[in-house]
Amino acid sequence: MKFSPLVLLLPLATLVGCTQQKLQPRAPAAPVPPVEVNRNVQPVSPDEYARRTPEVVRYDRYLLVSTDAQTAQKDPLSQIVDIRIPGSLTPTVADAMRYALKQSGYTLCATGPANGVLYRQALPAVQYRLGPMRLRTALQVMAGPAWQMEEDDVQRVVCHSLRSGYTLPSSQLAPVPSSSLLAPPPAPATTTGGGFLK
Repeated sequence: MKFSPLVLLLPLATLVGCTQQKLQPRAPAAPVPPVEVNRNVQPVSPDEYARRTPEVVRYDRYLLVSTDAQTAQKDPLSQIVDIRIPGSLTPTVADAMRYALKQSGYTLCATGPANGVLYRQALPAVQYRLGPMRLRTALQVMAGPAWQMEEDDVQRVVCHSLRSGYTLPSSQLAPVPSSSLLAPPPAPATTTGGGFLK
């Protein structure tokens, strides 16, 4: 069976034409107003985050492959991490948490008066190597038992607040300004605080 040279050159010419197209820069998209759910606009079905039966497709003669997203793709804080911090560094707990969160898409919340007690402390040497374990677990191990981890999935922020039953040391609290000595004392801030999910 003979092929004409034109038949062989046609796919090659098509590929060359596709590779030479340049992408045109786009103007930034204008914000889209929220859409009301009505008969025309419906929530997507099936919802990837709702419980459903896993779907598989035949990939080869005897191989079935799941089409579902992996757990870590749906929930980045559940990915398995293996953290190795060089012994020559002396990171704070906040530095180590930011390092662990670097590729997850999440960030550490701002340091406040309460969670600053945790974030400014030096990371214990035994925690320079953590894993393999889930990222969520590693962040809780770095914080320790006195701190409750909170996550804001909307803004993708992780924060820590003091658990009930623990109190902050009085030396770590912000000093009272002298102008407020005549004012009634504020409510004590020694129980829980520092978190953003209240």
